[in-house]
Amino acid sequence: MCPVNVPPTLSTGEVEAAIRTFWKSFAAKKADQWQSFYSEIALVFGTASKRPEPARLIMLRRQREYMASSATMRVEVGNIDVEMLGPNCAVAGYILKLHAEQVAKASASGSRKSEEHMENARVTHVFMRSDDGSLRIVHEHISAPVGD
Repeated sequence: MCPVNVPPTLSTGEVEAAIRTFWKSFAAKKADQWQSFYSEIALVFGTASKRPEPARLIMLRRQREYMASSATMRVEVGNIDVEMLGPNCAVAGYILKLHAEQVAKASASGSRKSEEHMENARVTHVFMRSDDGSLRIVHEHISAPVGD
Protein backbone atom coordinates (compact mmCIF):
# COMPACT_ATOMS: atom_id res chain seq x y z
CA MET A 1 0.00 0.00 0.00
CA CYS A 2 2.91 2.38 0.63
CA PRO A 3 4.57 3.56 -2.57
CA VAL A 4 8.09 2.17 -2.86
CA ASN A 5 9.54 4.01 -5.88
CA VAL A 6 8.91 7.61 -4.81
CA PRO A 7 11.97 9.52 -3.61
CA PRO A 8 12.92 11.02 -1.24
CA THR A 9 12.49 8.97 1.90
CA LEU A 10 10.00 10.47 4.33
CA SER A 11 11.44 12.00 7.50
CA THR A 12 10.05 12.56 10.98
CA GLY A 13 10.58 16.30 10.59
CA GLU A 14 8.61 16.37 7.34
CA VAL A 15 5.66 14.64 9.02
CA GLU A 16 5.76 17.00 12.00
CA ALA A 17 5.90 20.04 9.69
CA ALA A 18 2.96 18.69 7.66
CA ILE A 19 0.84 18.27 10.81
CA ARG A 20 1.56 21.81 12.00
CA THR A 21 0.82 23.26 8.54
CA PHE A 22 -2.36 21.17 8.30
CA TRP A 23 -3.77 22.60 11.54
CA LYS A 24 -2.50 26.11 10.88
CA SER A 25 -4.34 26.14 7.54
CA PHE A 26 -7.48 24.77 9.23
CA ALA A 27 -7.45 27.45 11.95
CA ALA A 28 -6.79 30.16 9.33
CA LYS A 29 -9.69 28.84 7.21
CA LYS A 30 -7.46 28.23 4.20
CA ALA A 31 -9.79 25.54 2.88
CA ASP A 32 -7.90 24.68 -0.32
CA GLN A 33 -4.58 24.29 1.48
CA TRP A 34 -6.18 22.30 4.31
CA GLN A 35 -8.08 19.97 1.95
CA SER A 36 -4.96 19.30 -0.12
CA PHE A 37 -3.53 17.28 2.77
CA TYR A 38 -6.11 14.51 2.35
CA SER A 39 -5.65 11.65 -0.08
CA GLU A 40 -8.63 10.84 -2.27
CA ILE A 41 -8.81 7.45 -0.52
CA ALA A 42 -8.58 8.82 3.03
CA LEU A 43 -10.88 7.57 5.77
CA VAL A 44 -11.67 9.59 8.88
CA PHE A 45 -12.97 8.75 12.36
CA GLY A 46 -14.11 12.03 13.90
CA THR A 47 -14.91 12.65 17.55
CA ALA A 48 -18.59 11.86 16.98
CA SER A 49 -18.15 9.17 14.30
CA LYS A 50 -19.85 5.82 14.62
CA ARG A 51 -17.95 4.49 11.61
CA PRO A 52 -15.15 5.63 9.32
CA GLU A 53 -16.23 8.09 6.66
CA PRO A 54 -14.58 9.17 3.42
CA ALA A 55 -12.50 12.30 3.96
CA ARG A 56 -14.41 14.13 1.20
CA LEU A 57 -17.57 14.02 3.38
CA ILE A 58 -15.70 15.17 6.48
CA MET A 59 -14.11 18.02 4.51
CA LEU A 60 -17.52 19.23 3.33
CA ARG A 61 -18.92 19.06 6.86
CA ARG A 62 -15.95 20.82 8.47
CA GLN A 63 -15.94 23.46 5.77
CA ARG A 64 -19.63 24.20 6.42
CA GLU A 65 -19.31 24.13 10.21
CA TYR A 66 -16.00 25.91 10.68
CA MET A 67 -14.77 27.60 7.52
CA ALA A 68 -17.92 28.94 5.87
CA SER A 69 -19.27 30.26 9.15
CA SER A 70 -18.01 33.17 11.23
CA ALA A 71 -16.15 30.72 13.44
CA THR A 72 -12.84 31.66 14.99
CA MET A 73 -10.44 28.90 15.94
CA ARG A 74 -7.35 28.45 18.02
CA VAL A 75 -5.41 25.20 17.67
CA GLU A 76 -2.41 23.97 19.65
CA VAL A 77 -0.57 20.82 18.61
CA GLY A 78 1.27 19.00 21.38
CA ASN A 79 4.34 16.79 21.15
CA ILE A 80 4.15 14.64 18.02
CA ASP A 81 5.25 11.01 18.09
CA VAL A 82 6.09 9.75 14.59
CA GLU A 83 6.70 6.12 13.70
CA MET A 84 7.97 5.28 10.24
CA LEU A 85 6.05 2.41 8.61
CA GLY A 86 8.23 2.34 5.53
CA PRO A 87 10.31 4.72 3.42
CA ASN A 88 7.21 6.70 2.37
CA CYS A 89 4.62 5.98 5.08
CA ALA A 90 4.36 7.10 8.68
CA VAL A 91 1.89 7.18 11.55
CA ALA A 92 1.78 10.15 13.90
CA GLY A 93 0.04 10.48 17.24
CA TYR A 94 -0.37 13.63 19.31
CA ILE A 95 -2.61 15.64 21.62
CA LEU A 96 -4.52 18.60 20.18
CA LYS A 97 -6.21 21.56 21.87
CA LEU A 98 -8.99 23.12 19.82
CA HIS A 99 -11.04 26.13 20.79
CA ALA A 100 -13.65 27.30 18.31
CA GLU A 101 -16.32 29.96 18.72
CA GLN A 102 -19.30 30.83 16.52
CA VAL A 103 -19.31 27.35 15.01
CA ALA A 104 -22.22 26.42 12.73
CA LYS A 105 -22.56 22.92 14.17
CA ALA A 106 -25.53 20.91 15.40
CA SER A 107 -25.16 19.19 18.77
CA ALA A 108 -26.18 15.61 19.51
CA SER A 109 -29.54 16.89 20.80
CA GLY A 110 -30.21 18.69 17.51
CA SER A 111 -29.72 22.20 18.88
CA ARG A 112 -27.13 24.55 17.42
CA LYS A 113 -23.75 24.43 19.09
CA SER A 114 -21.84 27.70 18.88
CA GLU A 115 -18.67 26.72 20.73
CA GLU A 116 -16.39 23.73 20.75
CA HIS A 117 -13.57 23.21 23.22
CA MET A 118 -11.35 20.15 23.26
CA GLU A 119 -8.49 20.29 25.73
CA ASN A 120 -6.97 16.88 25.09
CA ALA A 121 -8.14 15.51 21.76
CA ARG A 122 -6.17 12.46 20.71
CA VAL A 123 -5.19 12.54 17.06
CA THR A 124 -3.69 9.81 14.90
CA HIS A 125 -2.74 10.48 11.30
CA VAL A 126 -1.37 7.99 8.80
CA PHE A 127 0.62 9.74 6.07
CA MET A 128 1.72 8.44 2.70
CA ARG A 129 3.85 10.12 0.07
CA SER A 130 1.79 10.36 -3.11
CA ASP A 131 3.11 9.72 -6.61
CA ASP A 132 3.66 13.47 -7.12
CA GLY A 133 5.92 13.54 -4.03
CA SER A 134 3.48 15.37 -1.73
CA LEU A 135 2.54 14.10 1.71
CA ARG A 136 -1.11 13.01 2.10
CA ILE A 137 -3.27 11.82 4.98
CA VAL A 138 -4.76 8.39 4.24
CA HIS A 139 -6.30 7.86 7.69
CA GLU A 140 -7.33 10.21 10.50
CA HIS A 141 -8.71 9.36 13.91
CA ILE A 142 -9.66 12.03 16.44
CA SER A 143 -11.13 11.21 19.83
CA ALA A 144 -11.74 13.24 22.94
CA PRO A 145 -11.97 12.09 26.55
CA VAL A 146 -15.46 12.11 28.05
CA GLY A 147 -16.16 15.53 29.52
CA ASP A 148 -13.72 17.29 27.20
